[in-house]
This record gives sequence, C-alpha cells and structure tokens, in this order.
Amino acid sequence: MEKNEEDKEIDDAAMRELMGEHIVYDRKTGEASAPDPFLWGSQKKGGGLFDEEIVAEGEQFGAVLPFLGALVEPSEHPPFNPKVPTEDYDLEYVYGYRTYDCRQNLYFTASGKVVYNVAALGVVLDPKTNTQKFFGGGSTGKPLSKDMHDDDIVCLSISPDRKYVATGQVGAKATLYIWDAETCNLKGPKSKYRITTKNTRAVSACSWSSDGKLVAFLDRSDKPNAYVIDVDTGALVYKESSGANQVLAIGWSRKPGEHVFATCGNRSIVFWNSDAKTRKVGTGHGAQSFSCLTYDDKGTCYAGGANGEVYVFRGTSLGSKKAAHKGLIHAINWVDGQLFTAGGDKTMCIFNAKLGLEAKISLPDVARSIDKKGDEILVGLRNGTIAIIKDGKLCADLMKSHHDGEIWGLEELKNGDIITTCDDNKIMMWDPKSRRNKGIFTINQKAGPKIKYGASSMTAYPDNQCSRAVCYNPKTNEVAVATNAGEVQIRDLSSMNTVKKSLQAAKRWIECMAYSPDGQYLAVGTHSNTIVVYNTSNYSVKGTLTAHKSSILSIDWSKDSSYIRSNCEAYELLFFNIDSMKQDPSGASNTKGIEWATQNTKIGWSVIGVFPKGTDGSHVNGVSMSHDGKLIASGDDWGLVNIYYNPCREGSQAKSFKGHSEHVVRVRFSADDSRIYSIGGQDKAIIQWKKTK
Repeated sequence: MEKNEEDKEIDDAAMRELMGEHIVYDRKTGEASAPDPFLWGSQKKGGGLFDEEIVAEGEQFGAVLPFLGALVEPSEHPPFNPKVPTEDYDLEYVYGYRTYDCRQNLYFTASGKVVYNVAALGVVLDPKTNTQKFFGGGSTGKPLSKDMHDDDIVCLSISPDRKYVATGQVGAKATLYIWDAETCNLKGPKSKYRITTKNTRAVSACSWSSDGKLVAFLDRSDKPNAYVIDVDTGALVYKESSGANQVLAIGWSRKPGEHVFATCGNRSIVFWNSDAKTRKVGTGHGAQSFSCLTYDDKGTCYAGGANGEVYVFRGTSLGSKKAAHKGLIHAINWVDGQLFTAGGDKTMCIFNAKLGLEAKISLPDVARSIDKKGDEILVGLRNGTIAIIKDGKLCADLMKSHHDGEIWGLEELKNGDIITTCDDNKIMMWDPKSRRNKGIFTINQKAGPKIKYGASSMTAYPDNQCSRAVCYNPKTNEVAVATNAGEVQIRDLSSMNTVKKSLQAAKRWIECMAYSPDGQYLAVGTHSNTIVVYNTSNYSVKGTLTAHKSSILSIDWSKDSSYIRSNCEAYELLFFNIDSMKQDPSGASNTKGIEWATQNTKIGWSVIGVFPKGTDGSHVNGVSMSHDGKLIASGDDWGLVNIYYNPCREGSQAKSFKGHSEHVVRVRFSADDSRIYSIGGQDKAIIQWKKTK
C-alpha cells in the first residue's frame, strides 16, 4: 500500500529530529544552507578532536597582526616560566546528557548506578552520592590510556548482566569501545573496534547479544553497514550493508541461544542472523518508518513506528500492530516481561506480555531512553533531564542539561554558584559544591523572528530565545542576559524569572558582556562592531564605543573601572578610556601600570602564547587568568582545556585536559582557584575540574 503525502511529511520531519540534523549557516548572510545530517565526522587530520588540525588560515594570521603595536609588557607580572605547570586538575563532574541525536543511551548498571554519555565521555553516576566516574577524559599530566573516545559519543548500550558498556563515536576514526561499568576501564586489551573504511562517519547505534558475547553496531555511511564483533577479542564476525539510506536503531533478540538482530529506520526494518550470515527485509509493515526497536525473550521484535503504533514482528513478517501514542514513538524497551514505549505526545506506556496497557504516565518532555531495574524506571528526556519514576510518578531528577544549539554563556556568582546560558531558551544555575542544578529560568516566553545576521547555530529556537553571554554584578545583585537578537535583559538574582529591564543593544547577536568592578557600568560587546556602555543606576546609555572593525569577542575592565580593553574578529586589541568614552590610541602604554580585573581577551601580552604554531586566531576561543595570577587557562577548537604559567608567551608549554568533544568556548577559574569550569559549545557539556595540587 502506498503511503500518502501526509504520512511522508510526518516521517521526514521525524527523521530530521531523530538524526539531530546539522544545519549549516552562511556566516555573512546568516541564511541556512542545504543541511547534511551525516556530516558528523571531524574535518581534522585523523578525525579526532585531539589530533592535529588541518589549518586553512594559519599563514594569514601570522602575516597580518594588527594587534602587535598594542602588546606592551605590563609594569608588573610574574617571571616568565615556559615549563608545563605542576598544578593539576581532575575531572570532577559533568553537567549534561546527550539527547538531541541519541536514543536508548541511558541504563542502570548491575550495582544500581546510572550510565550514559555526554561529549567524549562515558559517565557512571552514583545516585546515592551524586558522584561520577568516567570512561575517557583526564589530564595530560597523568598517564592517560590511548583507548578512549576522542570525539562525540553518539550511542551507548549495556550488556545483559549490566556489568559492561559499549559506546561508539563519530569521526573519520569511528570507534566502538567496550568497558567495565564499575572501573570505567576497557574490558580487555582488544575490546574495541575501529572502522577503517572511509566515509563511515560514526558508530551510530550498538547493541549486545543475549549471551553477552557479541556486539552489533551500525556506521553512518550513505548505505549504513552492520557489524558484529566478538566482545573479548574485538574480531569482526560479520559485516554487511543494510541497503537502506537511513538506519537509526539496532537490537538483538533476547531469546537464549539466538544470534538474531534487527535494524530499522526510514521506511525499513531488516532482520539479520550473525551465525548464518544472512539478512532479510521485514515485510507487511507498508513502508512504515521506525525510530527504535527491542526484542523480548521469546524472539519477538517490537518496532516503534513514526505513526505512534508498535509493530510486532514474528520472524521477519509483521504479526500485529498496537496503537500506543499520538505521533512518533521515540523510545521502546522490553524489560522483565514488560514493554515500555515513549512517544511524541510526552507520555510513556507500560504494556504486559500480551500488550495489555498497564499504565500510561505523563512526562515533562519526550523520552528518548527508558530502562527499568527493580521498582524504578529510568528515563532520559529530550530536554536533557535524567529522571527516576517510581509508583507511576517522577520522584527524582538525577541530571538537568542544556539540550539544543550551543552553550556559550558562563558566569560565577558571589556565593560560588555558576550560571550558564545556551541556544535552548534556558538560563541554568548550578551549585558546584553539591554538584546539582539549582534553577532553570526561561530566556523569553514568546518566540521572536529570525534576525538577518544571527549566530550560526543548529538550534530549533529563534534568536530571542538563545543566549551566548551572561554576567553578574555583585554590587547590585543583578544578572545581565544577552540574547542572539541583540537584547540585554536585566534580572535580580533573587527573582530570575522576571525581566525588570530590557535593553536593545544591537540588531545583531551579543557574544560578551562585563560589569565594571565598581558596579557602576555594564559593557556589552556586540556583533555590530560596537561596545555599548550602560549606567547601572538606571541603565541609560553612557556611550557607544565604535573603533573596532569587526564583531566584539571579549572585554576586560581595569580594576579601577577606568579602562576597557577588547578584542574583535579582526584581531584588534583596543583600549578605551571610560571618562572620555573614546579610544585611547596609546592605551597599551598608558595602561601598562594598571591592574586588570580579568583576562578575558585572548589577544594580549600575557596570553599571546596560547596560540599553537601555524594556527589562526580563531582556534582559541576563550581565556581566563587565575585569581592568584599564577595560571592562564584557555579553551580551544580541539576540545581541550589548557593551563599555562602566567605570563603565557611564545614557547610556553601547556598541561591539557580532555573531556569535551567540541570547541571549548569559555573557561573560568572559581573565585578561590580550586576549580576550573569549561563549556563545550555544541557538546552542551559543562565540565567542573577540581584542583588536586
């Protein structure tokens, strides 16, 4: 039976959502160009974020250095020490859970912990202590295993005994790792598989056989291949093309002794036998699209349809259908004699073995992952929440996350809490000591229009519901939140849900802001090439600084609030006198005896060594100086957080920290320098690094 056009549109929209479609924007026009949902692989040499990058503009950066005249040695600074710092930081905690392009990537372990993925990390969370262990990540100052992910992890599956985990990543070096859920070490020296075929792009889905001896997984080539490997030896047992153009899920039969698995996706479901090395296309489903599937212990396959129905396959043919949800089924799992489904209608259904509905539970958002152990149900929601359901009710949130677009805004409050903003209409507050989310606030209740020169982003939210800059005024206890539509919102920290003042600073997006140390001024750096300075007494405009030739990237205030220094995309380092509200052409010399409150500008005498040889100025995204003045931290396009001794000059050596999978856009030392906070742009992860020496 032919599918009608309405069904086709539903399926296409569902597939875009499920694939976490990457949208590419033209930097000049802001217009979206043709999307390619398969461009997940890194464009770097070797394909990993921690490998050497192919540089396109490095010579230009070396030849045109407009800031050289502004690099004047300050009157006072620590002695130059090019050595690798002896100080070290451990990966303490990560706020985040990847959901926008993942499903069924959240499970209970045998010991009752919770395992999931974010950025380049496999995370094992202990709900009792709210502490985490990690597969991957760490400091280059300590022995690091080479067997860890070096790019985005996009799939995760747990073994039948819940003791081992399989995870797969994107990139030209698409790799599957199998590791211990308790120790977070590789299961064995050969418990991994690296795809060597070109253009495979990712290990996009994976699943364990019922006996725990085999793992099957998919790549993301144009016609995805299915692979089966031996868990202990890493040997390839079976490989064959799926023949389909979009495949989303894979799952093994849980019937004892049966090595049969299924794959499903756009208008197809295929059944495989790894022993016989055969594949058969499923029949009877009318070219329905499926986003997820699971098996029971009788060998029956259940597939979640884009139309909200559960399709029941016995063998390779459709046996029956069961209406479950209004809209796409996003998650399905069979556990302990029950079938769990979650749909676009933000409900979860629980069916018995005969597909009788036992319960229907309303959820705050769409569930992308479901698991059960004992009397607790574990759900991973599209909005980045990990929650426990007990007795039919949500009883605990284990994790909150940013969940769409990119995370850029980062600020520390007077009490040590941090605030982050993202392209997901959320302002989030975190307590680093308890390692918990303290509040979520909405940027804008009503969606606005798309602006002409907006920030490049893959978010579904309009510009006025996206934010990439936030700052705090401890003198007035106010928080400023900048949107990608050029608006600055002023909120009292005690009532963050209320915008008490709205300022239109520009017609383009805002990347940086900073309150003056005396609390009297707010400086807003815009992508209209201006810095707008407001009086905080009534938020009237004190003046607009217009000397920069390009978009403003970072701002620092002097400690006495008399000067601003700033960087822009044209690699300028300029100085402005606040009394006159004019550029000081000799500002570098005139301020060499002045102390600066922060080191946010990535171009400056004290930080010029953060740029690796042969790279252009865009490869380092953010810098910060420790409050004791000893260290400089940077975040770069290779997903690394780096620390150097201050000053960081040519020849300075870094100690680097791995964990992020995307460009690290902001780094910040805590007020007492006991922690570094970093945010990873597109990986939407906030990593908390704790000083150990």
